Amino acid sequence: MRLESKVKVDVRGRVFGGEKNLTCIPMVPVTREALMEETKAAVALEPDIIEWRVDYYENAGNPESVKYSLMEMGQYLNNIPVIFTFRHVREGGAKEYAQDVRLATICTALETGYADIIDVEACNEKSFIDDVKAAVEKNRAKLILSYHNFNETPSEEFIVNKLKEEQELGADIPKLAVMPRDFDDVLTLMKATYRARMEAVDLPMITISMSDVGTISRVIGDLYGSDMSFVVGKKANAPGQIPVAVVKRLWELLG
Repeated sequence: MRLESKVKVDVRGRVFGGEKNLTCIPMVPVTREALMEETKAAVALEPDIIEWRVDYYENAGNPESVKYSLMEMGQYLNNIPVIFTFRHVREGGAKEYAQDVRLATICTALETGYADIIDVEACNEKSFIDDVKAAVEKNRAKLILSYHNFNETPSEEFIVNKLKEEQELGADIPKLAVMPRDFDDVLTLMKATYRARMEAVDLPMITISMSDVGTISRVIGDLYGSDMSFVVGKKANAPGQIPVAVVKRLWELLG
């Protein structure tokens, strides 16, 4: 039986932290044509959520272009929520953009009504986070504050404290992704997530052990307190991602 969060977050009928673990297909299209093609293909696979990694988009630095692309994308979504992610280069973003450009793009995207959840990094300056939070609240969206470590898996204590920090900074959904060296690191993530759920964080959470070593965290993450798994749509965007149909079947078999 999965561990539900004390606080539930409902986005277009998809409940983070509830009885069901959620699936998310991330997309990294470069062109407008690819964005529409990948959106239609992802929707056909019936995930709970779709993520658009805008930092890969050729017009990411043009808020108006992103706005119109998102509005066109919205025609194909069939009410599936979108995580709008303009990732900072320090935490895996495809390219470096000025903070004012990132903020303007995020705010413009929110105005379309199709950016249901904004994902920004907890490492941003507090003023930036506060500005994003204000725009999110104004447009009745939700905020993911995230942390990514592509080099290692920090200690259990660090992970618990980071998730708690994201909650205190105003996240609706704290998120953490770390790199394992071995399965012991995967167990560290699992233990830390379970402890955070039981002791420190009332909100829904997303935690990921990356790479092929951490694949199991995408299948059984909900058993220790993670509330969404990133899965494969058209093609894998990160090592360890599993096709959405396979993940759903494994969840059925595991009950």
